Amino acid sequence: MNMKKGLLSGFLALALTSSLLVSTNVSANNSKDTGSPLSYSLVTKGYDWGPGIYKIILDTGVAIQGSSLEKDTFKVLAERSYPMFNFQTKQKYDGSDSSSRTIEKVYLSDKDGNKTSLSTGQYITIEMKVHPDLMTSSPFMFDLQSFTNRYIDLQYTIIQQKSLQDSTGNAVDHLTTRPDTPYTTIEEGVDVFDTSGKFSYKDSKFGQIDLTYASYMPEKGKKKPLIIWLHGAGEGGTDPRIALLGNKVTALADESIQKHFGDAAVLVPQTPTFWMNDGTGQYTKDGKSMYTRSLTALIKEYVKQHSSDIDTDRIYIGGCSNGGFMTLNMLLANPDYFAAAYPSAEAYEDSLLTQKDIAKLKNIPIWFTAAGEDPTVDTSKTSTATYKRLIAAGAKQAHYSYFDKVLDTSGLYTKGNGDNAPYEYNAHWSWIYVLNNDISKDFNGKPVKVKGKAVTLMEWLANQKK
Repeated sequence: MNMKKGLLSGFLALALTSSLLVSTNVSANNSKDTGSPLSYSLVTKGYDWGPGIYKIILDTGVAIQGSSLEKDTFKVLAERSYPMFNFQTKQKYDGSDSSSRTIEKVYLSDKDGNKTSLSTGQYITIEMKVHPDLMTSSPFMFDLQSFTNRYIDLQYTIIQQKSLQDSTGNAVDHLTTRPDTPYTTIEEGVDVFDTSGKFSYKDSKFGQIDLTYASYMPEKGKKKPLIIWLHGAGEGGTDPRIALLGNKVTALADESIQKHFGDAAVLVPQTPTFWMNDGTGQYTKDGKSMYTRSLTALIKEYVKQHSSDIDTDRIYIGGCSNGGFMTLNMLLANPDYFAAAYPSAEAYEDSLLTQKDIAKLKNIPIWFTAAGEDPTVDTSKTSTATYKRLIAAGAKQAHYSYFDKVLDTSGLYTKGNGDNAPYEYNAHWSWIYVLNNDISKDFNGKPVKVKGKAVTLMEWLANQKK
């Protein structure tokens, strides 16, 4: 298995890897003789394949008659630029791509992009098509030098193609943007997270280690369970928003998952490199990570700081690919700390697990997820082998949802070209099922049950307690 190439948590192929006001480009007003300023917001949302810019909120500065709006009133051009590196010549160069975005809806809205029933308004929202293969909809690119996702430079041009009318019937024709038109970016789903978390640890072997993290804490009240998510290799770095958006991790704070826990805190630690780093900058060959002690310290410090909010008997840990490896690593290092685990596409080679390790893991509730056609991780040598050893060792709470492929379950995306079969994702991305809580069956194809009732992964997780 080519570990260096593979363990990217799924966003090398698409360079894609939902929300908070994160940046503002302040510049001169784009105004005409109306004297009204023009600005806009680019709205990103997390999708199964990563973040996509799906909406523009245009602040016209004037009251526009909604009846004069049409789907083709505007055209939208997206341009992206990012640094590239030629590994043969060792030269850096500027890469770019662009496309005309397909507009699906245009309507009057409030400042947040919510459709309004008012007949006039100054905000116009433009909804655009997104798709797993539409790279120009993404605010990310995959940096081949660091093997991580990075934000790119964006330039959107909104072109007014048809005249509009203001509230008094006068023509409005000045709504084409320029490069200096001020704009903001909004990332839906990130706004409930604190993305400023920083943690420093002095490791006895590896020296100073600095970790970053995002966290979500529901309103004060009764003690809550804590859900920990460990990102894949592609989401390493020092910007926790990457870890939230590279995969649809913001879903952990959504009502669709929160309802099963009666509210849960969420912690998303981020490593500056990758969890499988053995300290040399290479992928581990013995199952050890340079981050084991620092990550343990971060988690315990976070729990200590929120001791009045977190139920220490209900701390759950999981993650994808690199993060799935680290999930097992953390269980072995702290066998009595976590109530349950939910690794997906995990990359811990089973051959590295001793019988003593299996004896530790068999007493911890674990629900594995993987896909057989995974091109990155050989599941027969990782999750499948480990699950079978746990069952043979007498594990009572080991479960394993095993898929052949990873398919779109939203019904929105198909293979295309006349083939209406569900869109097929990279089979490494089995965490898509996890973050959609679209998992309920065990390795034998039968439903997992709690007290005789069939449950989903998140329902099962919420019922685990030390």
